[in-house]
Amino acid sequence: MRAGRRLAVAYAAVVLATLATTVLVAPTQPEYGSDTPWQGIAVDDLRQEPGTTGWRVDLRASLAPGAPAECLRYRATPVAQGLALVSAAGAWTYGFANDGDCATPTQGVGTRIGALDVDRGTFRWVHDVADDVAGLGLTGPALVSSVTAVHEAGLVLVRASVDGEQVLMTLSVETGRPVEVVETGSAGDGDQFQTVGAVVVTGRQQGVGGVYRYDLRDARDLDRVTWSGPASTTGVALALSDRLVVARADGSVQVDLATGTERPWAARLDRLIGYVVHDDVVYAPRGGAATGRGDAGFVALTADGERLWSSDRDVRGGYSVTRSCLAVTDVRAQTVTCLDLATGDVRWTDPASSSSAVDGLPGQTDDRVFATATAAGPGPVVVRALDGSSGSAGARLSLPDGAVLAAAGRTVGYALAYGTSGGRSTLVAFDLSSGRALWEHAAELQVYAWAGRLVDVDVEGVARVLVSPERLAVPTGSSGG
Repeated sequence: MRAGRRLAVAYAAVVLATLATTVLVAPTQPEYGSDTPWQGIAVDDLRQEPGTTGWRVDLRASLAPGAPAECLRYRATPVAQGLALVSAAGAWTYGFANDGDCATPTQGVGTRIGALDVDRGTFRWVHDVADDVAGLGLTGPALVSSVTAVHEAGLVLVRASVDGEQVLMTLSVETGRPVEVVETGSAGDGDQFQTVGAVVVTGRQQGVGGVYRYDLRDARDLDRVTWSGPASTTGVALALSDRLVVARADGSVQVDLATGTERPWAARLDRLIGYVVHDDVVYAPRGGAATGRGDAGFVALTADGERLWSSDRDVRGGYSVTRSCLAVTDVRAQTVTCLDLATGDVRWTDPASSSSAVDGLPGQTDDRVFATATAAGPGPVVVRALDGSSGSAGARLSLPDGAVLAAAGRTVGYALAYGTSGGRSTLVAFDLSSGRALWEHAAELQVYAWAGRLVDVDVEGVARVLVSPERLAVPTGSSGG
């Protein structure tokens, strides 16, 4: 019996020790998300300082041969996980001086568009849309102003101007070959352009002080104008995924993309003072929708303009759509409020500690929101992570002066800070659970997340993927590590 009692006591001690360890350790374990990536593309999760030992590709040689490397910057538009549309642009488009040595050599730069496989570091194709423009008999330097992926149609929509004319064209995502090339009329400073999915909208004012006139096209059939009609003298219009909404003096109308049929829109688009659109729901200050003032809460409108919900009138401030909230930042009251996207109910309210903005991060796999406070003068940027479902405070991090949050992997968040090139060319990594700084990478020219991979571009225009010894230090599905 004594031996059995000793065994029982020893077993109880082990159990108590295990429980104590669980109680003491578990609350301190880091927590990471396991949801699908916010905005659809997963971003590399580099927990250790990366190097540029992965693939390399010469962007300048492929996209702007002959142009001086120091006069170029590069931009990428994600198509899908691992695939980005990349083009070159003059450095002045990124806020850098366009001195005399760069002005002439960068004329026409940007007409070459490449589909870059960022997992392998190879171009699937490179196409020069200047060849398509020349086919229309237009001979001047072309300026590409927009490159957009039309996912449901497998197309790339390109907008360009040349010889005073506006041109729209579509390319095959798979091959880069042109599908359609269409002139849409003379170019002007006040030209309007919007595209969402297959909806393509162009417009211009009919003389000084006149009304705007809009054309609606389907990206899958650019040559056909589905609808053409007038708006107001202010030219207020909104493209949604399957229709165009146009404000007129006597009310707003919606135009169906497939049929071109007009019918009334239930709200007044011209009375919305600012808005954001998410999944074809329009979120706007409630006062703006009803009275022209933005001081009375918020409203959500369906694609038909019907009121989905109205929030409490006391909720006011700057706003943005995150994974789980319409996040509203009231700088004067120093509060952040989470409005439920589906109902408009207040899910939680939290002191914002002078936060100036609240956002989610592309790629994040949880519903955290990040409240950013910027000092009045030079100084660090303080960010607080808040739980999207409860508002409870999590990590607190301090970023360099002028840094902006950029993206997130599953366990690592990334911010861009100013580097020696004068632009945001330093990547700062931090742990999403604790806010602890992990590493910094200073690029010579640019560093960005391109379709899920972190890419460094040097002063010669050579892009290299950033790789760490372990791309995923915390196994997928783990709550911490």
